[in-house]
Amino acid sequence: MSLFDIKSIFHSYESFKDRSISPSKIFRHYKLLEIIKKYNNTCFTSITPIGFSVERREIFKIKWGIGKIKVFIWSQMHGNETTGTKSMFDIFHFFSKQENHDLVKFLKESLTVLYIPMLNPDGSEKFQRRNAINIDLNRDSVRLQSPEMQVLFHEIYKESPHILFNLHDQRSIYNVGNKYFNPAILSFLSPSVSSKEVDSIHRKKSMGIVHFIAKKIQKILPDVGSIGRFSDEFYPTATGDNLQKLGFPCVLFEAGNYPKDNHKEIIRKYNALSILAGFYFISSHKENLEKNYEHYFSISENKNVLLDKIYRKVQIKKDDNQFIIDIGLMNFEEFDFEKKNLSFISKIVDIGDLSNFFAYEEFITPGQIFYGKKYPEIGDLEFFKVL
Repeated sequence: MSLFDIKSIFHSYESFKDRSISPSKIFRHYKLLEIIKKYNNTCFTSITPIGFSVERREIFKIKWGIGKIKVFIWSQMHGNETTGTKSMFDIFHFFSKQENHDLVKFLKESLTVLYIPMLNPDGSEKFQRRNAINIDLNRDSVRLQSPEMQVLFHEIYKESPHILFNLHDQRSIYNVGNKYFNPAILSFLSPSVSSKEVDSIHRKKSMGIVHFIAKKIQKILPDVGSIGRFSDEFYPTATGDNLQKLGFPCVLFEAGNYPKDNHKEIIRKYNALSILAGFYFISSHKENLEKNYEHYFSISENKNVLLDKIYRKVQIKKDDNQFIIDIGLMNFEEFDFEKKNLSFISKIVDIGDLSNFFAYEEFITPGQIFYGKKYPEIGDLEFFKVL
């Protein structure tokens, strides 16, 4: 039997999940400090402060394993993208509780995992994408004006890792393909290195890793949802693109969405298992990571064709005229900084013929009438009824 039996790990996930981490999407710096204190002097080789954010919050690096292959990982470079952080601590919880597990022993002897769990602690504190001076860290890899990105690049140059994992969250707008409702539960990307790219060996290695992960995760997918491939459009200032260009094979993990999983607890599980699958592949195929890399392109691309909610074939009136329209809405997160809680509001984002869009919730309302303001407008909150 393979050391990495993904179905077995999938079914036992609840036993190694770190339950000290709240299901909430919010994951702030103080919580990171609590977890670091809990894990210190356990299974980790070291937990080290490596720098400070704009507002002088400490940035840490966790080191685990004694192997020759270095995998360098970071999460929450966008402060409101927390699923990767929680998934990684689930993995570390598994490592600490199951030290004698054959897979854990194999990975520990094969890999050295270097992990920055919160690259953007200021953004994390305010549950916002950007840092304290409103720089998108994922677009600051050339100028390196933010202290957070200076820390990241310094550590990567110092450690000279073999593989990079860049952990993100993906918005709910992405569907795998455009033929039916099929939300991207996870998406992956091997970043481009130029707009006129001939695939380098570095990119082929990251493609090979993605192919293996996707093949394994396909075995445990639910009835709804699939694995997507994120657009490999070249972004000149993006982190993954530039690090891959510098010769570091880089894999972007995009934690996607699942119906009625607003806080991504289901996604957290799939994300953790995908990272573990990557660890196993790198450990067991270290000499030929690029093998079968071309199958990367067989993973269906993400399509921006998903809304959170659609009311279809609604009747509206303006003056003496009647019209039949679809109303599309998206859920938006609102963070209350004083109360430190998160709420979701639904706003109209599109009106008209939305027959080429799918939704997590659909209401077919032929002939039913819109009641609210005289007629819907883009940006309106969902303060209306269709009867």
